[in-house]
Parts: sequence; structure tokens; C-alpha cells
Amino acid sequence: MKKVVIIIFILLLSSIKIYSDNARYVTHKAKKGDGITTILVKYNLQVNKFNVDFFKENNKTNLNSDFGLYIGKEYFLPIRIFKYDGKSIRSSLEINDLEFAKKIQSYNMNLFRKKIKNSDYKIDQEIWLPLSFDNEKSNENSEKITNKIDNKKIKENIPRNIVEPLFGEKYKNVTVSSNSLSNCIFYLISGHGGPDPGAIGYKDGNELHEDEYAYDVTLRFARKLMENGAEVYIIVQDENDGIRDEKYLNNSSNEYHINKKPIPLIQKDRLSERIIIINDLYNQNKSKNKKQYCVEIHVDSRYTGQKVDIFFYYQNANSEGKKLANALMTTIKEKYDKAQPGRGYQGSVSQRGLYTLRKALPTTVFIEIGNIQNPRDQIRIIESNNRQAIANWLCDGFIYNSMGK
Repeated sequence: MKKVVIIIFILLLSSIKIYSDNARYVTHKAKKGDGITTILVKYNLQVNKFNVDFFKENNKTNLNSDFGLYIGKEYFLPIRIFKYDGKSIRSSLEINDLEFAKKIQSYNMNLFRKKIKNSDYKIDQEIWLPLSFDNEKSNENSEKITNKIDNKKIKENIPRNIVEPLFGEKYKNVTVSSNSLSNCIFYLISGHGGPDPGAIGYKDGNELHEDEYAYDVTLRFARKLMENGAEVYIIVQDENDGIRDEKYLNNSSNEYHINKKPIPLIQKDRLSERIIIINDLYNQNKSKNKKQYCVEIHVDSRYTGQKVDIFFYYQNANSEGKKLANALMTTIKEKYDKAQPGRGYQGSVSQRGLYTLRKALPTTVFIEIGNIQNPRDQIRIIESNNRQAIANWLCDGFIYNSMGK
């Protein structure tokens, strides 16, 4: 890691002032509940490999073995501070690109509005400049800032555009905009399907079938993983139902397995067939030397009055599965704390002896996204924006997990 960081900083030492000036770094004093992800998000920074690696390398003496933070300690952020000359950002940093200067100005103004930055840059004469603006493409200055080792080579090895008909006409075109999960292969199972609708809830005269909502979240999750460079296998498929934005999803039994075989009615046969498919693919892909994960998504069914937060099961005695499940739960908690302050999050992580968890060869996690029979949980499930948020947050959790290794 030291060699990578040193090389990156050499690349940043350009002849223009923004790289050669004797600048300081922004620091943050850790408070209760702070983590690497929450701090990066708080400062409007992308949770990507560059920023996470910077944080870990430059704060390693103040991180515990799980990359946790210590309350009251100061942590360096991948943001440099430059003196404002009283004229303009371009003259202060000796750059010519107006759009790039506007981006820097917008970044500083947004942090000032959020009260993260105490004063406007024109008052305190401090310009904050992140070392990395994710996916910046418009000018040579940003390319120097976001320069990564072998970045060109990595991009050439990943298709920038993918067409996946399973996502439906509206969402079938996928743009790969990140390499964060390019070293990962995912096998995604949406619970039940075919002749088995799973749990059934009722709202406003509509039947809510578990398999339909689990499938929609799984497709959204798959698409998000692909946007971040992952290789994805969708085990349960329905060519008629892509990603759907309606509240009440049509119920059907058209789902089949990835091998085009009908989904068995008997649960044991259904689970066994899915494991055979996944383990065969796992063995076929071992030569790629990528991390392989299996994720099974369900909607819980409990007593109507019991509200259930997203919770996770992992393989018995599997340390990687436990680490993964905890990373996902930590991310979900941080997202809820930010989106709904004071809401509280009561999700959990525990080990279970479920068939998929026992038999699947990849590192596996089993996820329950809510109680389909609870009126409050139904809102989380039927609103398409909420289903998308769950998919986004789960993807962020895998990125967070990959950064922690």
C-alpha cells in the first residue's frame, strides 16, 4: 500500500500550483458513531477505493484492527486546503479550466451550507480541494487528480456499456462507471418464485407477493453491482418482468432458473437445484481468481404488528460470511442514520443453518428486507424509490466490505 500511495502522490506533484503548493489537509475529530464511510459521505466524498485507501494509509496509527475509529482522535481526509488570493479560484490555484473551478466552488459552498466548513472560502480564504472527484472526465486537471495506478488498463478490460434485457426496456442499458467491484462475481437469488409466491401481504385490496418484490430488489441490486464493474449471475429470472416502478407489482408464476428449467414446487428440490447451479458456476469461475459471493434476498413474514428492519444471516462458522454480513448491516445503519436521523435501526446479524448457507460454495449472505404483512414495512417494500435505496445501500455495503480487506 505504501508504494501505491507514494506513486499516486508523485503523479499529483504537477508543475501547476494546486499540486506543488505547501498545502494542508482537512482533519476531522471522530465522534460517536463515526466510521470511514460516514465521514467520507459527510464531507461529500465518494466512497471509492482511492478515498478509502487514503484514509486507511494516512490514519493507520489511529485505526483499530477492524478499521474502526477512536472517539476524539483527529483523522486526515483526502482534501487539501489552499489559500484564496482574494481574486478567483482559478488564479488562486493557477488553473485555466472554468468548469473545473466552478466544481471546486460548488463543493466548498455545499460544505459551507451543510455547516461542515465554518466559513465561505472568500471569508476564511481557504479553498478545500478533494484529491479525487469520482468519474470526472471533463478536463486535464481532474484527470491528474483522479489518476490511479494502471487506471487506463483497468478501464480497457471492463465493458463500459452493457445491455441486460432482464432489467426491462427502461433499465436494460447499464453503464459501467466504476471499477469498485471488478474483482467480484455475484450469484443472486430472489426468494421463492415460479409456483411458490412466498409470503403474501395485503394492502388497499392488493395482494403483495414476496417473490415479486424480492425479484425487483434483486434486479435493482444486480444492476447497481454491474455499474460498479461486478460480474453478476441472476439465478431466478422472468423475461416478462423487468425492473418495475409500480407500487403494486403484478403477480405471476413465470419465473424460471438461469438454466431455463422450471422452478420446482417442492422446496427441497428448488433449493437443491439452485445450489447445483451456483456451485457449478463457482467451480467454473475459480480460475478467474475473483472473490465470489452468493446473496439470497427475501421479504420476511411475521405477525402483522411486528415491524422488522433489514437483517442478515451468514454461514455457520464462516468468518468471511460474518464479516460480510456485519459490513452490510453497518452500511445500512449508517444510511438510515443519515437519511432518517433519530429513526434508529434494529437490524441484526446472526448465523443460521439454512440450506443455501450450508451448501453454497461462495461466501453467502441471506437477507430479509422487511415484513410484508406489516403496514409500516409495506411502505419500504411497495415504494420503488425505497426498493432502489435498498439495492443501492446493499451495493455500497459490498464496496465497503471490499475496501476493508
